[in-house]
Amino acid sequence: MVVFPDVTDPTGQITQASPTVIALEPGYYLISYKVSAVFRQANYMQVTPSYNGTTHLETGIYFAVNTAGGSAAGSSFLILRAPAATTFTLTYSGSGDAVDGEINLTILKLRRAL
Repeated sequence: MVVFPDVTDPTGQITQASPTVIALEPGYYLISYKVSAVFRQANYMQVTPSYNGTTHLETGIYFAVNTAGGSAAGSSFLILRAPAATTFTLTYSGSGDAVDGEINLTILKLRRAL
């Protein structure tokens, strides 16, 4: 999922490595994300975060729409512990493409020692 930054981190702890990847320096992070999409027909939407070298279904979003289609939305919050530098991504999977969609992603570094 492509992310466009609105506010960047001047400390360099949170950087955008590519349009789909956020690089995080070691530490604890509060991450909040919301995803919404519109589908013209029956579909499911699954958005899965990945960090520390693995996917995390437990903090993912799943939503299904009926045969007439409709809008799908979901949100999730997590505290990410990064013992070493890591990357954060959100991956979409579904049975079809959305005709419109939006992602809101907020990442805050916490003042907590590792």
